[in-house]
Amino acid sequence: MASLEVGPQGNLQPIPHSGQLVFTQGGTLSVQAMNPDANAADTPYTTKAYEAYYGPVDIDDAKNVFAITVESSLVRNLIGQRLERKFEVSGDKLVISPLDAAERWRVTYDRF
Repeated sequence: MASLEVGPQGNLQPIPHSGQLVFTQGGTLSVQAMNPDANAADTPYTTKAYEAYYGPVDIDDAKNVFAITVESSLVRNLIGQRLERKFEVSGDKLVISPLDAAERWRVTYDRF
């Protein structure tokens, strides 16, 4: 994870985070992310500053959208949900944002 930004559209602010995404050839996605502040407030995706989930992923390259159906998650309320995300690829950078602008975040990953 190169950066995580949150806030209203046009005023996203960086917050400290580290993590990784793993897309497999078998069609699954795994997400791991951590805020270094162990006392950070929980979010819909995190518990005790940690985010972890995986499941099958459908990618629509023509629309630059992917959707993961969460099979397992640290946040149990995510299990069974279908999370749709916009993505942009530029060189070795992947930028992901939610389809729902009310979620107010953007994350950038470097390819390894």
